[in-house]
Amino acid sequence: MSPAAGSSRWCPTPEQLMILEEMYKTGVRTPNASQIQHITAQLSLYGKIECKNVFYWFQNHKARDRQKLRRKLNKQLQLQQQQEVVHYNQQSHHFLDSFGSLPASSTQQLPFYNSAALNCSSGGSWRCIRTSNNLEGA
Repeated sequence: MSPAAGSSRWCPTPEQLMILEEMYKTGVRTPNASQIQHITAQLSLYGKIECKNVFYWFQNHKARDRQKLRRKLNKQLQLQQQQEVVHYNQQSHHFLDSFGSLPASSTQQLPFYNSAALNCSSGGSWRCIRTSNNLEGA
């Protein structure tokens, strides 16, 4: 049907919306065919309405509620994840700070420490080389 033939979108009156919202709040989510006819008859007292309008209103309202809930849960999850990252970073920072720096004299007292034991290989990565000093005190 063309717009000139009289097909236009349903525009609910404030009273119709108030009744539909109240029904939805009281638990009506997916009314069956006889419920839709009854609701349509009740709402027709406040303006023009068809059964399909009632059917689609409930369908759309339920879908929008699910979207809102999904967005809210995603937002809460993101916030929780951000807080966990911040907490982890703070804990890591405190853990590393607890070591501070070791004075040179303290490393000489360790029986397994030998500055020659750490060498840089040709590939640029650090590796441990066994020396006779590494095994002292073991």
